[in-house]
Amino acid sequence: MGYTVLFDILSATIIGGIILLNLLKLNENVYQEEVTTMMDVNLQVEVINVAEIMESDFNKIGYNSVPENINDLPKVTLADTSSIKIVYDMADSTGAFDGVYDTVYYYVSDTSALNGTPNPRDRILYRKINSDPPFMISNCIADLQFNYLDAMYDTLACPLLSPGLATYIKISIRVEDPFAFDQKYNEAYWRRLTVTAKNLKRN
Repeated sequence: MGYTVLFDILSATIIGGIILLNLLKLNENVYQEEVTTMMDVNLQVEVINVAEIMESDFNKIGYNSVPENINDLPKVTLADTSSIKIVYDMADSTGAFDGVYDTVYYYVSDTSALNGTPNPRDRILYRKINSDPPFMISNCIADLQFNYLDAMYDTLACPLLSPGLATYIKISIRVEDPFAFDQKYNEAYWRRLTVTAKNLKRN
């Protein structure tokens, strides 16, 4: 076999190897993009679900189905940076109202509650109604912040000693995947700049 033939075979092998490596790299990039996209979609669904639940509650602060039962007591009874208690007349499982104020309590666990996941920041967001057991809203909460403003839009220091002073509430949520991909944790945000209610006590 001549040197020319050997050179041609060697060249073809090298070129084929380069093409194969490029194809493998392309497949790896496509796989990484698909995984990242899937994780992003899951996080978006997660944060939308949390937002819908919280918006439904916060839009009803102070509501009472019986006008005679509406009072001037504060409708925010606890106000801290990562926990809040709000009050409104909540419908039961049949959709009926009883004219009695219910208390909805939002709070997050510490990070030790999810120490089985690689993410060092993820926590559980709970929603508790009256004396019922708490219900887990999300286990992907990396950050939850409540900020409170008075009628002049001035930020109030937390925890509020007089929660009834809160006229406006800012909510900020960041969710993260419990598992990293390529050493990064995907994240998604939801913010509601102000939450007000006509029945929220403003003094």
